[in-house]
Amino acid sequence: MINLGATDFLVDTGVLSGLLDDTNRHHDRVKVWFDGLPDTCRKLVSVVAIAELRFGRELALVSSSLSSLPRLDQVVSLAGQFDMLEITHPTTLEYAQLKAKLAQSMMPKKIANRKKANWGNPEIWKSEFTGVALQIQENDLWQCAQAIEREIIFVTIDKGVSSVAEVTDGQLRHLVI
Repeated sequence: MINLGATDFLVDTGVLSGLLDDTNRHHDRVKVWFDGLPDTCRKLVSVVAIAELRFGRELALVSSSLSSLPRLDQVVSLAGQFDMLEITHPTTLEYAQLKAKLAQSMMPKKIANRKKANWGNPEIWKSEFTGVALQIQENDLWQCAQAIEREIIFVTIDKGVSSVAEVTDGQLRHLVI
């Protein structure tokens, strides 16, 4: 059992959006989870999640969705109040190892044949065994790597993170809410 009083949580972009945007379809579920945490838990956000939120805002600008800008600006502003985790050199090592483990678990024949391939975004990778796509975004891998590096719990609304956790031999502790 996890001692929540001594636990750090890294919340992904979906959880962050769900928490900070009361129009988000996950808002109620995320808020209940968040409000149930002891004050002694650290709630952390990756710079990757902040970048994703800012990307959403920039898309609203270029698509002339100006009516959504005040809400998006508020979400970005509130997100900036969390303790933020930077990408570090150790993060890059964890990320590379994690992505390689995923590739090996999903496409061992491709690796064994040493095919020069454009690996592309992992969300389009398909298992050579089942034909099922991984459906995990590159940015989620970076955040998983940060959680592994810092030995903290990665919190997500994305069930696909469970398949990532399977290849880490228990290194990636995660919670899907």
